[in-house]
Amino acid sequence: MKITRRSVIKGTSGLALSLPWLEAVADSKKAPVKPPRVAFLFMPNGVHPNKWNPEGKGKMTKLSPILKPLEPVKDQFDVLTNLNHKNALRGDGHYAKTANFLSGEVVHKTAGKDIRCGLSADQTIAAKIGRDTPLPSIELGIEATRTRVDTNVGFTQVYGGHISWSSPTTPMPKEIYPQLAFDRLFNSSSFDNSLGSILDDIKDDAKRLNDYIGIEDRARMDAFYTSVRFLEKRIAKAVKERESNSVNIPKELRPSPGIPEKADEHFKLMLDIIVLAFQMNRTNVATFMFGNSVSGKNFSFLEGVSGGFHQLSHHAGNKEKLEMYGKINTYHMMLFSRMLQKMKSIKEGDRSLLDNSLIMCGSGLRDGNKHEHRNLPMIIAGKGRQKLTRGFQREFKKDTPLSNLVLGIMQTSGVKLSHFGGSNGVII
Repeated sequence: MKITRRSVIKGTSGLALSLPWLEAVADSKKAPVKPPRVAFLFMPNGVHPNKWNPEGKGKMTKLSPILKPLEPVKDQFDVLTNLNHKNALRGDGHYAKTANFLSGEVVHKTAGKDIRCGLSADQTIAAKIGRDTPLPSIELGIEATRTRVDTNVGFTQVYGGHISWSSPTTPMPKEIYPQLAFDRLFNSSSFDNSLGSILDDIKDDAKRLNDYIGIEDRARMDAFYTSVRFLEKRIAKAVKERESNSVNIPKELRPSPGIPEKADEHFKLMLDIIVLAFQMNRTNVATFMFGNSVSGKNFSFLEGVSGGFHQLSHHAGNKEKLEMYGKINTYHMMLFSRMLQKMKSIKEGDRSLLDNSLIMCGSGLRDGNKHEHRNLPMIIAGKGRQKLTRGFQREFKKDTPLSNLVLGIMQTSGVKLSHFGGSNGVII
């Protein structure tokens, strides 16, 4: 049995489980240099403008209230200031600052028949390195895309549900159901739910693998199996909690695809699926939307918060609304921190999964109340397999294009472009 970085463990039903990092593969001196894993995380509706940036310049010593959850990984990310999207000026408050988040192009105003934005960075990267993985990219979120017209501004709401575009006129559909996103990682669309865990389906091939790897790799695989099974159980439990009120589901069956009962678990599951996809080299490119543009998602599950996100972002300076607005932002950073900590804990030789990745997280708005597109809240985490030092607040010239950062990520991924969107330089 020859083991390579593209090796998989096969199941009896056609299911395939890609391998995580193993010494048996890493020892090959002829192994090609891998591209970094790249993820783009989008937050809708902006942030509390006065509680985002850390104190001072340069090396971060004291994080802001919103960024406080990132304290455990403070040396793993940079906060970037004074970035903007100049083409976001030509449009409404939200949609024209969402659809072009990863393209930097002008969003064509339309009610829906002739949508046009721009080819996004993630899909450009996927076209370059997607052949190296079973899935060129994955696109995840927590809210379904709306197709109605927002009559207040004359834009189709389709723009608000997509940051990933495979062409200027084609948004990439995003998956919002954890079960379907999980199944996609294992090519398990034909998997018989009555079999229970996918690990039961691949157990014979898993045993054969053990004959070809060392003790340390066996321990890595055991830990990997455990994490896969734990995630599988969490997905089943989260969906069953919603379905149990009306449907009696046998223990051995996985539930039908659905939205988890608890919003907190929904967020965590989708981000964990991205981490797992990266860990098992299923894909190198991912996007995640914490919500659609103009998202009215109710965050009353957070202590001290009542009301919808979009409503609270239009705080009009109201102290109580601002406080709740900031708590939602802080919650998003807690989720982001959790993701980064998980990636940091996954070792790939003398580096971590996070060291071998680039994660961009931010919003197309600064202050949701003003629809401000300048000085966007933006973070870049991970080192992209390079010798980068993180942990800084990096202040750029006013109105530096966000496309400079996007272009830097693209170039690090092997895309040979000197210009993208509205770029006039490179940030990484």
